[in-house]
Amino acid sequence: MMAPPRPRLAVAPDYFAGFMLILGGLAGVLELLLPWSPAVEKLPKYGSLTGWDKLVIGSSQQLSVADSIALYSVLAVAIAGGACILLGLAMFTPIDHQPFGAVALLVSVVSIGGAVWWVLRSRQAAGGLGPMLSNAQIGWYLFAVSGIVCLIGAIKALATP
Repeated sequence: MMAPPRPRLAVAPDYFAGFMLILGGLAGVLELLLPWSPAVEKLPKYGSLTGWDKLVIGSSQQLSVADSIALYSVLAVAIAGGACILLGLAMFTPIDHQPFGAVALLVSVVSIGGAVWWVLRSRQAAGGLGPMLSNAQIGWYLFAVSGIVCLIGAIKALATP
């Protein structure tokens, strides 16, 4: 004889997870549009370089594999940001959030990995990490924290039954 099925608990929207995923996603998308660093003398027409500028300028150059990964991590973080926005919107619906939280966890780990790779490549560059941080502007900081904010939202979505 089979046991009767368990009654399903009503699932409520997870506003905190949704807010954190949308906030981190916006940071990931906006990093492409906001300034990362002042322009160097080789690029006088730019006042400062955005994430998109770095992507366009870097893709027209011959780069090592490691530098190419660092370059395209800028685009990967923006795509991850868009995904986190959509996943964050799903948190406002009364459905099971754990599958969306698992996807958000993977997306945020990719985003964090891209930022960590960028920092590691900057440490090996001629100037090192110090000059990069002293010249960093809002776009770079959004790039760096986007994955961490999304990770908080993903963990909250996974923790909510």
